[in-house]
Amino acid sequence: MANKQTRVESRKGDSHVALTQHESDAPIVPVAQLERLHAFRPDLVDWVARQTEIEAAERRARDKRVDYMILAERMFGKICVVAISAFCVYIAYRLAMSGHEWPAVAIGTTAAVGLATALLRPTR
Repeated sequence: MANKQTRVESRKGDSHVALTQHESDAPIVPVAQLERLHAFRPDLVDWVARQTEIEAAERRARDKRVDYMILAERMFGKICVVAISAFCVYIAYRLAMSGHEWPAVAIGTTAAVGLATALLRPTR
């Protein structure tokens, strides 16, 4: 959770101006800001709380969708690797049976190494 708060003040004689900016990626509004809002317009505090709940629900739903899509992408990639490797092993088998042993060895080992690399490599 990242928080950033900036405060600028200026005084000139009897005049005083202050500006405060608060940035956060947290869905919850800071209590100090809610207290100031309550002092200004008490009816808006409930509205802010409802909007915070709505935003939090949408954020959780978006996170679930992103996690599902990442899982689907990784599984699709692994299925493609298995299919391509199986096809290469079949090609190597056909080559070996037709008397071309060295190309069969090259294609078969490349397919096996590619399959092992793709499936055993740790995901980030």
